[in-house]
Amino acid sequence: MKKNSYYRGAILLLPKHLPKWLVREAFALVESAQYTILDVVKYKRLGPKLLSEAKLKEVVEIVEQYKKDVYELKLVVYDEIKPRDYTTLMIETGVEVLDRTLLILEIFSLHAGSKEAKLQIELATLKHRLPIVREFIRRSKLKELPGFLGPGAYAINAYYKHMVFRIAKIKEELESIRKRRERERLGRQRLGYPHTAIVGYASAGKTSLFNLLTGETKPIGPEYFTTLNPKHKLVELVDGFKTFLIDTVGFIWSVPPEIIEAFHATLEEVAYADVLLFVVDISEPTYVIRRKVQEGIRILYRIGSIGKPLLAIANKVDLVDGKELEEKLSIIEKTFHEDYPGFEGIIPFSALKRNGVYELVWKLASLLKDTGRSMS
Repeated sequence: MKKNSYYRGAILLLPKHLPKWLVREAFALVESAQYTILDVVKYKRLGPKLLSEAKLKEVVEIVEQYKKDVYELKLVVYDEIKPRDYTTLMIETGVEVLDRTLLILEIFSLHAGSKEAKLQIELATLKHRLPIVREFIRRSKLKELPGFLGPGAYAINAYYKHMVFRIAKIKEELESIRKRRERERLGRQRLGYPHTAIVGYASAGKTSLFNLLTGETKPIGPEYFTTLNPKHKLVELVDGFKTFLIDTVGFIWSVPPEIIEAFHATLEEVAYADVLLFVVDISEPTYVIRRKVQEGIRILYRIGSIGKPLLAIANKVDLVDGKELEEKLSIIEKTFHEDYPGFEGIIPFSALKRNGVYELVWKLASLLKDTGRSMS
């Protein structure tokens, strides 16, 4: 494919010793953001700077190769970088720079349908960019650059003040939405039905499980973060037992704090649930499964949702055979037993083949019955 045939292209910068499964995740995220990866540069941090002078020169030369022929070119650094490194890269290359957090937020923006999701994404983006703009202000005052994208020091300060004002305004709006969501949740609870939240790593099959149990046809796909706002549906399990089933936003490795804070109202749905269904993609390599389960448990701790009854749903068993399946189920079970108080067992499952549905609904109904809430 010729270079001028690319509409959205990205040059991806990866830490040199990033594990292979996180390299795959980096590629998946860039592609989920609808960028074509044009080139990959691996770097090793030496001292306080992100890149050595030689590596920076290499990146600049690669950018120049594509700058004229790609309509929207981004430099994606799959790392959390300091504001000084961010401004240096942007000034030297002349293209927009996305670190890992901004990349994730770009993907979120592609799937944001509700006002709440759009406000949450805008808030997280503004808070993440604030230190970067402060760095531009600092360097402008030191005469290290003529001005932020040309407007001069006055415009930089005006933009910074606008960002601060906008952050405060969005927080007010989100607090209003949070209170409304809380009223809605209390309304559902007054109906007497318990809540079951579907959680797990991004692209594990959470929405597929939600669709299977509810009869809904919510969008699914290999892209990350197709679900941003919680979806609720009252479903009947067995013997008249009912629960509100909630589909939630997917977990990802080392979730940035800005995203946890911005999506607080959304993640509250997990914190207030009575039972958790933790979906695991069992078709992945064993070491990846273990790391993703551990990261998911860490996130549950961060949002105050630990100790609740939890069922692990080992999805995509149709892609794994015999002894390998037994070994992976054992690893998942062992990890939850060691790290999560409240683990209630594991269910082999295939949302695609509808395997394990009967066992899941009976086990879930049993756990919900133990919560003491009315379900019929």
